[in-house]
Amino acid sequence: MEQEFRAYRDRLDKFYASLRTTIERDIPAILPELEGAPPQPVVYGYQLLPHIVDNGPLDRKPVTTFSYSWPITQGYIDGEGIKLGRILPTMQQASSATGVAKTALVLSLISSYRELLSNQRVIDQYVEYNRLWQRAIADERPRYDEMTKLYKLMQEADPNTALAIRRMLGQPLVPSGIQAIADEEKHRVVLRVPVYTDIENDSYLTLVKLSVERVWQAADADTFYSVEIDFRKVTTAALYEKDPAPKRGEHIDMKVHTARFPSDGVILTTGAEMTNAIVKRYLALGPGDISERLLAHEFGHLLGFPDGYIRGYKDLGEKGFEILELTSFFDDIMSAPRDGSVQPAHFKLILETIKQRGTSTEK
Repeated sequence: MEQEFRAYRDRLDKFYASLRTTIERDIPAILPELEGAPPQPVVYGYQLLPHIVDNGPLDRKPVTTFSYSWPITQGYIDGEGIKLGRILPTMQQASSATGVAKTALVLSLISSYRELLSNQRVIDQYVEYNRLWQRAIADERPRYDEMTKLYKLMQEADPNTALAIRRMLGQPLVPSGIQAIADEEKHRVVLRVPVYTDIENDSYLTLVKLSVERVWQAADADTFYSVEIDFRKVTTAALYEKDPAPKRGEHIDMKVHTARFPSDGVILTTGAEMTNAIVKRYLALGPGDISERLLAHEFGHLLGFPDGYIRGYKDLGEKGFEILELTSFFDDIMSAPRDGSVQPAHFKLILETIKQRGTSTEK
């Protein structure tokens, strides 16, 4: 399917080049109407860092359902290929037309190209989603079986919301290395999180620290809660010792790579196809800009929380899975990564777990 998508992209690239040549030669005045060339395939790999950008405006959306699969994505690719084929004759007409007729045809082609370009970006996202979640479901079928039950529960006419919340948040799987430092006089609690990282760029790590710590704060009537990241750098050479180490831009097996890190802390690394995190273990950065709030959402997985949005599946046999998502049901950072907030309840759940282990400290 990805081979067919690349072939379609090549066709769209050629169409753009031909359209631009026609405009530059015959009607240069309307060149500003033409959008840029189709984006190149997403590049990901080891030590490639995404840009951290400001949070967008808060925009609470209603509860929505969304599904995707390889067959659905294939259908979109096929449909876009048909659309492109239909406008190619218009391109030939525009090449031989003159005057007002030529201008009208070219403007029509520009409009069609804009639609094709927008749809290509959507397909890019579908491919990225499938790469990540098809594998995740295959690796953790029992967990996603439970999520599918929850998805079906929320589809009922009058869903049991309280039951859904208990199932979604539950008791977080807090890593043993996290410490709670309580200052009773100042009514403050700080969660100190040891994070091993092989990212070489110190300035980038500083930005990550500031971004996450800025979002992971909350207060109730009695206490102010916050997070403090304790980065512990590990070089690639130290991780791989005598084994061949990955080079910048190289594709890596994330499970094998993260298994090389010390186990007494969580991990921040690079090389993912799409930024994602495994609860209680690692956050792997992928391509594409990431907002502070979305980065904080992924960091929440390192603290032990699962996704708050509900993701189930249908088994499609050899065609993989149809992935079913129910989004924006809750308004916390783990349920609504783009516009949710960190809440005192997150910290209290973590503190309960730490207290049970007897690893909290006071000063």
